[in-house]
Amino acid sequence: MTAHYRVAQEHELARSRDGLPWRHDVGKRLRTAEAAGADVIWDLNHFDPPDDPAFHARNAASLARQDRPFWICPVNEPSIYPMLAGMGRDDAVRLALTMTRAAKDHHPDVRVLTTDPLNGIGERQFEATDALVATGLVDVVGVNYYPHTARTSLSKVLLKTARRYRLPILVAETSWHDGHREQQRRFHGMNKGAWLRHVLSEVELARTKGAEVVGVCWYPIIDSPPWNRPGARHRWSHGLIRGDFSIDPDLAAALAQRTEPKGQLGFNFRFAV
Repeated sequence: MTAHYRVAQEHELARSRDGLPWRHDVGKRLRTAEAAGADVIWDLNHFDPPDDPAFHARNAASLARQDRPFWICPVNEPSIYPMLAGMGRDDAVRLALTMTRAAKDHHPDVRVLTTDPLNGIGERQFEATDALVATGLVDVVGVNYYPHTARTSLSKVLLKTARRYRLPILVAETSWHDGHREQQRRFHGMNKGAWLRHVLSEVELARTKGAEVVGVCWYPIIDSPPWNRPGARHRWSHGLIRGDFSIDPDLAAALAQRTEPKGQLGFNFRFAV
């Protein structure tokens, strides 16, 4: 974690999403990020529901610094839980609310990010986010948007999401996977740097039309094994940091060229469980 945070900071990336998996030492991960000076939104679980959700959220909130906001994403992509975690969407929403309320009971300033794949403007994809936002507990709505599943432009998705919820919006996950056939078919000739520039241009377009888009999160910062086969020896080429710890030149160049203010562009350190 320390080495990865250092590389991020060298590329002027001040914020991140990272994970506090219940199977890990939560306190150690919080302390490592603190020592590195990282400003983090913490996933309390990605696709690995805790045995005791309330305890996990209480533990994380109690161990976090109490003198500043504790940002959490309680459940990543509740709409996808039926496929990836064996838990229905409504159960995933209840899990998110259980963890949010437990965290709020043990920290004076918990802030909440939702995340779900919002790759189009159809109504069904918003149902889980609707249920979470309706509770009044959500501070920022996260849009997970990838080139191989996009059904309409990112700017249109951001505008519809912003108008629907009247809350700040975060592009909570996006990336480009070198070698991904469907991505190349849809967006021929792109690479990581070109995709980042495309995403930032779409964000700017949405902002000019009134959407409050507070940042972009590249998922993940380091080339990682396939999410569904974490023990695989090969890694997907979608990060800034390669498997041999070298830096992807296309993405690094796009980061150096960007005009976003420091701190507005965050990068995801989270490995899917």
